[in-house]
Amino acid sequence: MIFHKKFGPENKKIVIGIHGWGGTHNTFLPIEKNLNGEFMMINFDLPGYGQSSKPSNWEISEIIDSLADEITRLTNKKVDIIGNCSGALISILLSKSKKINVENLLLIDPFSKAPWYFKIFTNKFIGDYAYSTTFQNPLGRVFTNFSLKGKRKEETDMTSSFKNIDKETSLSYLRMLVELEGTNVMEDIKCAPIIINGENTFKAALRSLDYYSSIWKNLKSVIIPDTGHLPIEESPEKIIKLIEKA
Repeated sequence: MIFHKKFGPENKKIVIGIHGWGGTHNTFLPIEKNLNGEFMMINFDLPGYGQSSKPSNWEISEIIDSLADEITRLTNKKVDIIGNCSGALISILLSKSKKINVENLLLIDPFSKAPWYFKIFTNKFIGDYAYSTTFQNPLGRVFTNFSLKGKRKEETDMTSSFKNIDKETSLSYLRMLVELEGTNVMEDIKCAPIIINGENTFKAALRSLDYYSSIWKNLKSVIIPDTGHLPIEESPEKIIKLIEKA
């Protein structure tokens, strides 16, 4: 079972929300709270996260296929997709599904390569321990959030969502996404891509623009001033305007 939450008027354009690593459909709550009725959103808990069941196999292709089936069940209309952080990578793959018709692809901070420190968590010797220490321990979350203060606004907590996330789910997604590096699976998309970065986000995310520009000739990019890695939370009104204009 894949859980979803819907809000907004059904007679407007439809936007699919795909959260990132450690998130849930609640990633998009700031949009719901600030929306003025210009579009409808359908936001999912990815398989294994939130209220969605774990997948039978931790294979990215099966997860993408199950999401496409669920979107098809909910609507047969053309959709836009907005993907947050690692959810942007899943959104790219989802947009290539032949089961759905995607017009615009809004990607928030998509990494072309995972930063080296994320790969520590996929190490077969220390990954499990490193993850538990960093994200499952309250002090670890406080320290990690403090260390990321340059990538967020003061009131933003970048680790709070990990408190209730299943460790197998979290690490399985990270491994699947790291395995995509060096492949050509992000190429040959058929929709219009827009990359959105916060001005103060990770350098690795900003550097990734070069890669995406090289594979998508129709790419548009937007930098949101005075915003870090979480534009949906820190600048929801600007994200809403970008969705409306897409």
